[in-house]
Amino acid sequence: MTLLAEIHAGHDPTIYRIPCLELSSGRWANLIRACPGWDDITVTHEDGQQAVYPGEGLDVALPNRNDSGQQRLVFAMGGVNAVAEELIEQSIEAGEIIYLTLRMYASNNLGAPAQRPKVMIVDTPEMLPDGTLQVPCTYRDILSRRFLQGRFTANKYPGVALF
Repeated sequence: MTLLAEIHAGHDPTIYRIPCLELSSGRWANLIRACPGWDDITVTHEDGQQAVYPGEGLDVALPNRNDSGQQRLVFAMGGVNAVAEELIEQSIEAGEIIYLTLRMYASNNLGAPAQRPKVMIVDTPEMLPDGTLQVPCTYRDILSRRFLQGRFTANKYPGVALF
């Protein structure tokens, strides 16, 4: 049983999940990192490198369950500074791909991610007037192509609606 499976099973209420987000692009010297909460945390990545994630407001909007062939997650990061906003604007203007890496840690073990990191491609990040960075990204449709759309529909294949 994996560490996250044990947490979900509810064996100890004092242990909880900590999602850590990291935005990166080819031109950036610095990465944009965030974790939920008030305190900054230091974690160890899967390659043994240590990183500091500042505590910020963090929210996730889960994708719709439909037959579009694409899962779109929307992350909202509060308290993003002007440096991060400038990095994102430079990448958008240059047409570069921005990657979002989601690492899940258990609160009792920050020495390694509790599961394999998920890397997603950011669609169109948007800086809101209140200082919140809204980051929509895709996980399944990595190439932004909908080659399955129209083939597997709930009308043709009723079992698709269950997934």
